[in-house]
Amino acid sequence: MSYRSTIARQPQALADTHAAARAELAGMDLSQLDRPVIGVTGIGASFAAATVVAAELQSKGRRGFAIRSDDMVHGFDLCDALIGLSHRGRSVETVAALEKLPSAGRLAITNDPESPLAKAAHLHIRLANGSDATPSSTGYTATLLASGLVAQKLAGTADAFAGLPALAEEVLTTAGAKMERLGKLFENRRAIDCVGAGASLGTADGASLLIREASRIPAAAYDTRHYLHGPMESMDAATGVVIFGAGRELELAKHLQTIGVPVLLVTTAEDIADGELLTVIRVPKSGNLIAQGVIDIFSPQLLAAQLSDQAGLTDTKFRYRMSDTKVPQPEAA
Repeated sequence: MSYRSTIARQPQALADTHAAARAELAGMDLSQLDRPVIGVTGIGASFAAATVVAAELQSKGRRGFAIRSDDMVHGFDLCDALIGLSHRGRSVETVAALEKLPSAGRLAITNDPESPLAKAAHLHIRLANGSDATPSSTGYTATLLASGLVAQKLAGTADAFAGLPALAEEVLTTAGAKMERLGKLFENRRAIDCVGAGASLGTADGASLLIREASRIPAAAYDTRHYLHGPMESMDAATGVVIFGAGRELELAKHLQTIGVPVLLVTTAEDIADGELLTVIRVPKSGNLIAQGVIDIFSPQLLAAQLSDQAGLTDTKFRYRMSDTKVPQPEAA
């Protein structure tokens, strides 16, 4: 299935995952996760999702942290409970992270209950996003949604995700209307930075990976405040910046425009409008940081598809396939 078609399928993928994960969680005892320090881990886009999930746990008063899987394979005692994210459940590093923490409560979120990651965990939540493409679209957003249902059950809060399928349709339409303009402004960039704070740093990380994978433009992610302390110095009229947020990010977006840098700002703020080089995509505000992460990623997904098409790379397969990143599938008998 093509990248654009999987982006378009997200309202249904989110609805299906919400129903499946909610049903599983209804009868699940999460006491093994209800511990002082909760780690969230993954690799690639799943680590970007882990950053979003950890921020939501922190906002609810929990000591939740995104931990890189590679930091956990040495067996250090870094957390009391661990949530492992992997769409297919076969990422070597994430499986090893769960296996190296036998004393911690472990939950895996994948689309395969028979996957190596599911088997390395005490508990498993199944994604029901259907097919995905590369770069990941439905796999990433479904992972966030299922993680969000886990986080809200731990916090004892109301369901913030039931309305996401309808919001997805709305935001994809709103963002899609800006893509022709963004395609012209971001064409032939030599680099694109993606910037956000807190949970939005995870969204920025996910966006930078989408741009790299879909359009092969060098892209990187930065925390908003860190970005102001030097990294933005190399940006100019040959580059672009994608920003997520409604605080200091507004001034940053305006400043970058004044020095000639094309900017996409994904924001809940009402008091900022498009400029000559600034394109604003206004999105609904959610009180849940994970739900907001789902809402915010739709715009960079569409931007990556737009830039991919313009570069003649529509649905081009990855050039670099490493042999040691996935647990091998067992051979059929």
